[in-house]
Amino acid sequence: MKKYWSALFILITTALYAQHSTDSLSVEKKAVKVTIQGTHVSMTIPQGFKPAKDFIGIEKDDKTYIEVFDPYENDYSTSSAGFSRPGFENQGMDVFTFKTLNVGLYLAKYAGMRNSSGYKKYELVFGDSSFSAMVLGHCSVNDDAVAKSIENSIMSVSYDKQAKVNPYIHSYFNMNDSASIFKFSKVSDKIFKYSMAGKLKLEAGEANVTITPFTLDAPMTDKEVKKTMEGIYKKDGMTGLKVKNETDTKINGYDAYESEVYGKLNGKQTLIYQLTVSSNGNALLIMGVTNTDMENNLAEFKKLAYTVNFKPATGK
Repeated sequence: MKKYWSALFILITTALYAQHSTDSLSVEKKAVKVTIQGTHVSMTIPQGFKPAKDFIGIEKDDKTYIEVFDPYENDYSTSSAGFSRPGFENQGMDVFTFKTLNVGLYLAKYAGMRNSSGYKKYELVFGDSSFSAMVLGHCSVNDDAVAKSIENSIMSVSYDKQAKVNPYIHSYFNMNDSASIFKFSKVSDKIFKYSMAGKLKLEAGEANVTITPFTLDAPMTDKEVKKTMEGIYKKDGMTGLKVKNETDTKINGYDAYESEVYGKLNGKQTLIYQLTVSSNGNALLIMGVTNTDMENNLAEFKKLAYTVNFKPATGK
């Protein structure tokens, strides 16, 4: 296998571990809203903006854009706790507007601010007890018209909680979670997360799956992969490691390395299922972690993992 190990080391470690006013969003009746691909969010699109290439949102250029995080956190209370005028001002921002409001039925907070260079930034966070979402606008040109169009777009936001979204719209792969009990939950730090029934908030030790995309860099044998992974698990506190059912295989025609790692993590006997699969310079580390009902959860991990499909190299 080939990998960029320094970046992957960080990603794997992350994958293992958690003047105010009241207003409401309004939009001109004739304005047409567009759903942002990969989200439940709709908004009006400023003139000259197009779907972003490397993130979920829209952009005019690489420094003038609106990015959408959906979901952002497990719940609105968590994500809004530190969202305050003093908090932004302590970061050196000049906050020129701050509001508490609603996005449809959802509580929200909104801030408009500028940095010392005069560039403007807009943030909207909203949600309820089951989710939160964030919309972030950035205008790095001293152009009041463009800045105003970004603000108007953010203030037009609406949210359809029941809408079906494609979380893989900006990725180089697809998964099908219909047959497994582990459903897509969210993307966080570019790691795709899956939980039973797609729950956003996991209980301590609850079984889950993560998929970490990474790029290939240097050739490595399966033996080297095994040694590196074991070192990472030990660093994260896993003891008594035993690797079983490891194999160099093919999954849907793609080169893959599959294994099961057993040991104690946080005082509990734990299984880590891992599948590393690659195609045309792109790779995925699929990991399932469980400390209960290992046999059944292992089967469910594989039901999800074996649906991996890389998109054609010419497009997403």
